Amino acid sequence: MTLEVADKGSRVKAAARCVAGWVVGYLISAVSSILYFVLLKISPQQKASGKVMVLTALFGMAFAALGAAVGARFWRAQALGIGAAIAATIAIVALWSASETPNAEHWTQMVAVLLMAPAAQFGAFFSRSDD
Repeated sequence: MTLEVADKGSRVKAAARCVAGWVVGYLISAVSSILYFVLLKISPQQKASGKVMVLTALFGMAFAALGAAVGARFWRAQALGIGAAIAATIAIVALWSASETPNAEHWTQMVAVLLMAPAAQFGAFFSRSDD
């Protein structure tokens, strides 16, 4: 009986570490993206030059990968799962955003789905462990 309680406690701690990694990793990506657009006064819903799109994509990919790498360190044995959760969240939020703004330009959402989400999974790959 005591073993079950300890085992259940371990599972709860493991789940909490995964959720914390997912939240922290996603927030690193999301907050950095918001700051990028606000500080550089770029409207993500309007047309942008090719240079702005490329720089935005590079910035977004870097912070998505960084966020996933940091989030995956919460439990390295589950790094790929945490990375997948962060990547899925980035893609789902971008798709939701696109559906809520049908008349806007959707280049930022395409960057998020096609480049940032895979970059997040890639970032988590480097934080994994076989432990």
